[in-house]
Amino acid sequence: MSALSDLLTEANTGKLSARSLARAARAAGFTLNHDTAARYLRGDHGRPDEATLLALSKVLRIPLSRLRAAAALPAGETEPYRPPAESSRLSRRQRRAIDEIIRAMLENSGGRDELSDRRGRRTTTSSGKSTGNPPATQTSRPSRAARRGTPEQPRN
Repeated sequence: MSALSDLLTEANTGKLSARSLARAARAAGFTLNHDTAARYLRGDHGRPDEATLLALSKVLRIPLSRLRAAAALPAGETEPYRPPAESSRLSRRQRRAIDEIIRAMLENSGGRDELSDRRGRRTTTSSGKSTGNPPATQTSRPSRAARRGTPEQPRN
């Protein structure tokens, strides 16, 4: 079992079933599936999302900071991030970009990120200098237009 599951089991003094936990979460205004609750109780879970932690915190009356610590997540801040006042000058597109950056940072698990992975794949020449290019066996990324889902114009 994980430290998070141990904490949840310890706090579940009423011995609520996974379905009961899910019902209590829904009654409190959260969405928690009974299968998800069961996985967390038995220790068969991945990295928890914030909504799941909030629901479990409310239903089992465990401080959110303790749940985060047990899940090996930063336990410090328990309130949503609020950007500085100057952010009101950002365009909608810029705001979506910032939101995506935040999501990407939170997806990072184990301290490795895509940039670190790319740096680790760099090849070196016989003189020991990095070429900055990935090995030839690696497949290349799709074009920018393909990633955006727009048709790419043929090149002349």
